[in-house]
Amino acid sequence: MIQIPYAEIGTGIAVILGVWAFLVAETARARGILLGAALLIFLIGAVFRSTAGRLVACAGWVVYGIGCIIFLRWSGLEVR
Repeated sequence: MIQIPYAEIGTGIAVILGVWAFLVAETARARGILLGAALLIFLIGAVFRSTAGRLVACAGWVVYGIGCIIFLRWSGLEVR
């Protein structure tokens, strides 16, 4: 039986949205915040390899993805 890796799909979507938001960002401060948040979430998942660490990293990617959608809409893009 094959299982669908939902956590990895969510992480991939968050990374794609993060790259898109990074390219749209006009100031160095906004780019730094986007890059710093992604790096922090990645390091949390890499350092804490337990189940709780993976759960926190997965929740972090979800919040990051939602934040990127909000940022893109705030920048004037129609993200649907």
